[in-house]
Amino acid sequence: MVRKTKNPSNFFELSTFRRRLVLLVLLSLFATLISRSFYLQGMQTDFLQKKGRATSNRIEELHAYRGKVIDRHGEILAISSPVQTIWVNPPEVEMNELQKKKLAKLLELRVEHLEQRLNKKDKQYVYLKRRASPELATRVLQLKIPGIRTEKNYDRFYPERETTAHLVGFTNIDGIGQEGVELYANNLLSGVPGYKKVLKDNLGRIVDDLQDIQIPIDGQDVQLSIDKRLQYTSYQALKKAVEKHGATSGSAVLLDAKTGEVLSMTNYPSYNPNNKSKPTSRIRNRVVTDIFEPGSTIKPITISAALESKQIKPQSIIDTEHGMYRLGGSRFTVKDTKDHGIISVSEVIQKSSNVGTTLICEKLDSKYLWSTINLFGLGVKTGVGFPGETSGKVHHFKHWRKTEHATISYGYGLSTNLLQLAQAYTVFANEGELKAAKLLKNSEPVIGRKVLSNQTSRQMLEILESVVSTDGTAPQAKVSGYRVAGKTGTAHKIINGAYENKYIGSFVGIAPVSNPRFVLAVMIDEPTIDGYYGGVVAGPVFSSIMSDALKIYSVPQDAIEKKDNTIVADSKNDKVI
Repeated sequence: MVRKTKNPSNFFELSTFRRRLVLLVLLSLFATLISRSFYLQGMQTDFLQKKGRATSNRIEELHAYRGKVIDRHGEILAISSPVQTIWVNPPEVEMNELQKKKLAKLLELRVEHLEQRLNKKDKQYVYLKRRASPELATRVLQLKIPGIRTEKNYDRFYPERETTAHLVGFTNIDGIGQEGVELYANNLLSGVPGYKKVLKDNLGRIVDDLQDIQIPIDGQDVQLSIDKRLQYTSYQALKKAVEKHGATSGSAVLLDAKTGEVLSMTNYPSYNPNNKSKPTSRIRNRVVTDIFEPGSTIKPITISAALESKQIKPQSIIDTEHGMYRLGGSRFTVKDTKDHGIISVSEVIQKSSNVGTTLICEKLDSKYLWSTINLFGLGVKTGVGFPGETSGKVHHFKHWRKTEHATISYGYGLSTNLLQLAQAYTVFANEGELKAAKLLKNSEPVIGRKVLSNQTSRQMLEILESVVSTDGTAPQAKVSGYRVAGKTGTAHKIINGAYENKYIGSFVGIAPVSNPRFVLAVMIDEPTIDGYYGGVVAGPVFSSIMSDALKIYSVPQDAIEKKDNTIVADSKNDKVI
């Protein structure tokens, strides 16, 4: 049986038909697509743009939380709190006059100023208000104005306000440190922002998280050596003194005598760092930025140099030349406030005799005195790292004339800041060791730098105690129940290169003498009412601050106060050396 086969020609004819049919269908589809594209692109442009704006991919920055600034006990001195940024995309804005007036009122803007921002049609992101409260942002959004959106940000808040302003400092509107610890530790506090890809709608709301690009790293907390309680008491005592004496300003710094840690650092007048319009004349921390001639507070350093060199003893006798002494071969005359007659070396400090100090200083080689002053840390930055810290100046001994050799001995012809001065007195509180000032809480053992022998430092501490007696220059610096040592300073101010009848009154002291715990330096600038001497204007401030510090830290009393107001040692609390 013969099998019939299909005609090859019929097969190919059918295939050709199919091919043409498929081609026709494809051409029809392409024609439809082209027509639709033309229609959408040419006739429905607005519709497409609207849809495009409805959702879009964006790279969103993830905020890195700025670290806190805390005191030695963990109390907050600076923290970031959530705020809202209100912004607008001008091309999208549609509102009536009533909405415009309501918006301007909420933003505290004049209508014309608001219109200026809304008319920036070439911009897609214009600030309306930064650092707005969440409540305000909610009220703005309730107006339901297209194009107006909000973003969550963080603003810096300072709970202690004026009390810690000069120390902690502040940040700018972008959260970058500008002053104080905020600037000093900005890299630690700032952290690193993160990023993610998101899908947003036309109201700026995140519809979907697409991808995490970088995880944010929060900033570190910075713990200071400051005690918030002492900071407050110091500020209040300063404020009272400045106002009482009609002074231009006052500063104080309290150190832990054993570690050099700064327990308080205050200035008055101050400012509120939460108020964004800050007075530029008040923002500097005068404790570290302002230099001045220390006056008689330098005398203990001069006398200690003489004691250390064995040129004199505490009981050595000095004839103060009836309160006036002309330097040999010059017209320069050193003067005392009155004739102290013949007194001991101890009384030179107790009475604060310029003549006595000069006569003692003449026994010292210029190089030796200069090197001793440098060992005490004067004329050199403390190293706390505080922004704007000045070093002061102590001229090299090779450039000293005879007059400068004399004037430097009692505190003129050199300059220092208050922190340096407080740091220098740690030598007398630590058996001759200088403890470097520190602004961050210290957890490591502190190694000091030996400046004086144990014997000399003890002798000086005894001599300085006599200053805070009825016969000394600072009886107002007494602290009830405690033995106090210190030195007053009263120095003329230099204005436009010449000394004027304007003064700086200061006092630097140590307590308790039996086992020194604190060193406190106080400076009152240009007092004009009720005296200007250091003992009168700075002594009471010292007494107030030191009294609070000793009580807060429960330091045992080491003195018994007699009925005649004299202080005698309580032998039970004397330190065994």
